[in-house]
This record gives sequence, C-alpha cells and structure tokens, in this order.
Amino acid sequence: MKRREMAKKMVGEEKIPLKIALQVANVNRTGYYYLPKNGKDLRKKPLDPALKTLLENLNGYESVYGYRKVTELFVIYNHKKVYRHMSELHLLQPRKLKKKRYTRLPIECPVGPDIRWEGDLTYVFDGERLNYLFAVADASDKEIIGDHYGMQCRAEEAISSLDTAVQQRFGSLEPCPYYRVSLRVDQGSQYVSKKFRERAKELGVKLDFCGIDCPDDKPFIECFFARYKCEEVYRNEYRGFTQAFSGWAGYKKWYNNGRIHQGLNFMTIPEFKQTRGLLIQPAFLS
Repeated sequence: MKRREMAKKMVGEEKIPLKIALQVANVNRTGYYYLPKNGKDLRKKPLDPALKTLLENLNGYESVYGYRKVTELFVIYNHKKVYRHMSELHLLQPRKLKKKRYTRLPIECPVGPDIRWEGDLTYVFDGERLNYLFAVADASDKEIIGDHYGMQCRAEEAISSLDTAVQQRFGSLEPCPYYRVSLRVDQGSQYVSKKFRERAKELGVKLDFCGIDCPDDKPFIECFFARYKCEEVYRNEYRGFTQAFSGWAGYKKWYNNGRIHQGLNFMTIPEFKQTRGLLIQPAFLS
C-alpha cells in the first residue's frame, strides 16, 4: 500500500513518468490501478454524451441491433467504443444462459430381474393422427413387460401399462404392503399425477423420478423406443390406427422372443434368461 502511494506521489507531484515510477516503487500496473472497495475505478472512462444520447434514442427494431450493426449505423464511432457504451447502458444482445443443473439418478445395471423397471411413452403417426405407446421394460433382461397402445395420452393409459407389467411378473394385481420393485419414469404429467402415484404405491412399485432433461437416467427404455422407431415405424407407412397397432403387436412379439440383443451378448431374451439362470416364474406358480 505504501509503495503504491509513493508511486502515485511521484507521478502526481513530481511529474515522473508512470513507467519509471512503477519501477522505482516496485509496483506493477495492476496493483497501481487496483480499485479498493467503495473506491473509484481509475481505468473507467466517462461515457461520451453525444453517443449516449444516440444510443438512448434508438427505437423500434433498431433497439435490437448488436454493437456491430450500431457501429455501421453511427459511422463516426469505432466498434470498441460502441460496445463499451452499449454494455454500460445494458443495450447489448442478451446471451444464452446455461441451463440449471438438476439432480440425476445413479446410472447402474441391475444384477437380476424385477429389481428396476423403466417406463416411458412415445408417439406414432398412423397416417391420420398421433397414437401413443406407453411401455415398461425390465432393465435387466430388456423385456417389454407392460404396454398400452392407444389414441389417448393420460394417466389412465400409464396405469394400464403398469398393471400389465405387474400382472405379468407377479401374477396378480392385489395390493402389496411393501415395495418389491422400482420403476424409473420421467416427470411427465402422466407419471407425476396423483392417480399414477397412488396406483404404483398400491401395487408395491417404488417410483424413481428422473431429472429434468436427463434421458440417460432411463437408458434402456429410451434405447427401446429408438429401436422400435428405426426397425418398425420408419420402415412402414400406416393407413390408420389398425395397421399401426398391428405393427406394434408384431414388433413386440418379435422383440421379446426372436430379436437378438447386443447388450445380452447377442442372444434373444428367452436364451438370455436360460443361460443366466434368470428364467422368471410368475409369483402365483412359485
């Protein structure tokens, strides 16, 4: 602090050049111009009143110009000066802000069936209108264990796909007092609805909600929809709901029984269950 004051004294009173004063006082330029709290920025130049008036008088769509176009509009000023004035007057184009980061679920692969399911919905154009497919997949063996294909996209359709999954894997829809499997879903209106949450709790299904804009939280069902669109939907031109539904029914049967999966070591789902000892017995037969 004393060295900076000595340098300022040499420059102000003794009229010594700044470069020599800084060398004598052993102070760099950053330290010399350092602005203490509630102080005055010595490096900040006052605004040009004429340019300030011109900028404040911009109206209509001219006010959306960036500093380069304003520089072309006011030919007598260079772009650096225009940028500084527009920045001080908050007239620069707003920059895109980074999205808020949301909490994500841990990415893990279940070691067995009926540990974690994943559910989601997608739409299919049948040539006349949009159809909606709700699906539930087991993250362990990739089997589609619950689905609902229809022309409505409500919580009732999501509940129908969940009921189908529970019926297939546990043999009944009787209430369960404890959580027996977890289901990862996004925060869509169908899944966060009171009806769906209450039904999941009644069936003993624990809901894990994915983060916003985090499709990787449920990679298996997202991958399934991508394969379904690529291998079935995009290869056909449907002529109504009946054809689209028949296409889904045929694809689901082939996917669960005949399609080989790279993630299952190039085996079909039945082969994978037998090889790994994961042949699932319904609860009512055990």
